[in-house]
Amino acid sequence: MDSATIATLAASMGSMAGASASIVATWITQRTQTIRANSEWKVRERESLYTEFITEASRLAVDAMLHSLERPDQLVGLYGIVSRIRLISSAKVLDEAEACTRRIVELYRRPNLTTEQFHDVVVSLKLDPLKEFTAACRKELLTPAGGD
Repeated sequence: MDSATIATLAASMGSMAGASASIVATWITQRTQTIRANSEWKVRERESLYTEFITEASRLAVDAMLHSLERPDQLVGLYGIVSRIRLISSAKVLDEAEACTRRIVELYRRPNLTTEQFHDVVVSLKLDPLKEFTAACRKELLTPAGGD
């Protein structure tokens, strides 16, 4: 082979190597961005679901302290949210959501509080049926892998 052919082959091989490296680098970057976007979406989805649970459970907890359970269908929404938590959350968060739901049902079984008793409970923070649930959610959301 003459030197011109060797130079041409070397230039071609160098161009192919450079192009291959560029393609691989682009693929790795795109894959990393996709993984990051997916992780961020999962965190937002969990935050939204946990917020929905906290809102509904808080409403029911207050209602349970002041009223008896006259319509069991009031709990349907909460049970639906727990089922959605079961789909995407860690076992710890699910366990705490189920425990919180049991505590709320138990509150409905207790005698109703008077306005003064309710005020005392709220001010003293003696009763917080959501405390363990929110702690488990916080831990899961702060864990990079989502706690699975």
